[in-house]
Amino acid sequence: MSIETRVILISPDSVITPEGVKSKILGMVSEDTSMASSDIRVKETCFGALVEGEAEKIREIVEKVRELDKNGIFSKPRGFPIGDPRICRVTRRGGPRPGFHQLELEQGLLPMVRAALDKIENEK
Repeated sequence: MSIETRVILISPDSVITPEGVKSKILGMVSEDTSMASSDIRVKETCFGALVEGEAEKIREIVEKVRELDKNGIFSKPRGFPIGDPRICRVTRRGGPRPGFHQLELEQGLLPMVRAALDKIENEK
């Protein structure tokens, strides 16, 4: 079993909130007995959420979460597990986490990505 941690990013122009994403994930885990028995971890963040668990289940969760706002919710793998002390601000004595500024930049670009995806869909 391979464990995967994914970052779920919400476009700043989305009506979906990080709390809404977390609630959707927790609801899916509690409803699906195969997910409830697996160890799925979720952490709400300012840009969306982190979700961790068996890779196959995580991909299934991300697909369903994206249905909330198909062109406004994106995900990518994260290099560190949730709670990893190597990137924890407490053990690093404060400051932004490694990669935070890149993630902030990427999230800022998401409204343009949404517009491009919407345009492609409208042309079909």
